[in-house]
Amino acid sequence: MGPHFERLCREWVEWHADPETFGGMPIQVASGTVADPVSRTSLEADVVVHGAIGQDQGILLSVGEAKWHEVMYLGHLQRLRRILELLAARGVDTRHARPACYSGAGFAPELRAAADRGEVLLVDPERLYRGS
Repeated sequence: MGPHFERLCREWVEWHADPETFGGMPIQVASGTVADPVSRTSLEADVVVHGAIGQDQGILLSVGEAKWHEVMYLGHLQRLRRILELLAARGVDTRHARPACYSGAGFAPELRAAADRGEVLLVDPERLYRGS
């Protein structure tokens, strides 16, 4: 179910999410990986959103992780922040990028608190099916 849920999340971003959700109009939505030379591993992002803000196109709007059977917690947000750090170190403009967590099982209280502070976007099945 995991890969199907990841694809569903990407389709939601591309076809149903309000542009205000990501601070711009999504144009390209994909998955991707980035190498972490410190840990000698690759970090995968399930939902990578590039889009337009005004006349500027190709801007990184969001990097996200999708989990169907797992409650997401602060560790997931920290991983997304690490991906953004690595991209910034490579010269990618991450100023407009919002970390996003997509979960079919829910979110831990500390991750919800981070969302309340505007640090992360949370998307659950209800939002996928009923909201923008």
